Amino acid sequence: MHLITEKKIKLLDNRIIIYYLFLLYPTCFLFGNLIINLFTFLISFIYIIIIFKDGIKKNLNNINFFLLFFLFVSYLINLYFSQNIVNSYPKVIKFFFIIFFILAFIDLNSHFVNLKINKIYKFWSIIFFVVTFDVIFEFLFGFNSLGFKSYMPGRIASFTGDELVIGSFFLGFVLIILSYITNTYSNKKYIIYSFSVLFIFTSLVIGERSNFIKTLFVISLFILFFSGLSKKFKFISVLSIIVIVALTIFTNVNYKTRFYNVFYASGGINKFLNNSQYGAHFKVAKEIYLDNKIFGIGIKNFREESGNKKYDNLDHPLKNQRWGTHPHQIHLQFLSETGIFGYICFLIFITTSFYIFIKSFITEKNLYCVSGFLFILASLIPFLPSGSFFSTYYAGFFWLNYSIMMSKSKIKS
Repeated sequence: MHLITEKKIKLLDNRIIIYYLFLLYPTCFLFGNLIINLFTFLISFIYIIIIFKDGIKKNLNNINFFLLFFLFVSYLINLYFSQNIVNSYPKVIKFFFIIFFILAFIDLNSHFVNLKINKIYKFWSIIFFVVTFDVIFEFLFGFNSLGFKSYMPGRIASFTGDELVIGSFFLGFVLIILSYITNTYSNKKYIIYSFSVLFIFTSLVIGERSNFIKTLFVISLFILFFSGLSKKFKFISVLSIIVIVALTIFTNVNYKTRFYNVFYASGGINKFLNNSQYGAHFKVAKEIYLDNKIFGIGIKNFREESGNKKYDNLDHPLKNQRWGTHPHQIHLQFLSETGIFGYICFLIFITTSFYIFIKSFITEKNLYCVSGFLFILASLIPFLPSGSFFSTYYAGFFWLNYSIMMSKSKIKS
């Protein structure tokens, strides 16, 4: 009996360590890829220890594990057909650990009471508001609270410095924070509206076009369908937010250039793509897919194949700028790097995940799960540019929000 008690205490200690690692996880995105990978590995490694101590069947006999393992197997198959396995295998190995990172967060939600889990979201909110303050500070004074400056007009550096990826951080956490605010305050009407306006304005001044459009999209959906506000107030809120955004863009030269002139004054989105490097990336990704339809060229091989001389005659004005580390569009990345096989496997994985989320949401009504779902949905919007799905930074946000979306799923295999 004494041994059983001691074992349970050790398991609890391991979960407490995972708990505090998740508590601090958002700060990793402000320090860079090395820290993100370190935290991901530590969480995964500790949870693997828990699995072996607590029982493999007990912890892995669920649909979440088999879904993630299905996607992992598809990556292994893709690895076999990769044009350069040296580029591909580190990302496949990393996804093995991401599986247990995701399962660890789901496990926390089943072992800790909601009050304890809510403290994680509370701490994340504090970090998020510090970043929000820093972004606005830089917008007003031209440098952030640590003295960092953006090298690009109309963009904000904040704590990420020359990386200029603070917009991804903002998008990655904005709905989680809105969910926390909604759950915390009783007078929801004006609280939700006020913070929604603040967050959308902050995303706009950051200057990352695609992330701003996604932020506007997810916050609008959150207000319209999940905020608990009256229909009249929802309509007025979304309409007024759109008006505020439009006024901000048209009264600021830098933002007007980045958000309006680029797309509309230049002749529309199609013409913009036909005369931009993004368009060159998209075009060569399409050609790479057509040349490697079944299994693609292999994960992380776009950086090599996009510069191949066979695409020197690409039908695009900026064909000489077609090279990139990735196609800057998630669907084109899957098609070019994993082919139709990998793309279909991912679609099976994500649609099944959505089904499980919807089924669990009917009973749980958990707003945090909704925030994860909306983020994943926004990440999959076609045509809008995106980060590399297999990069540390972008994948960190994607799989964290996926973990939150699935955190209340209880379907056994």
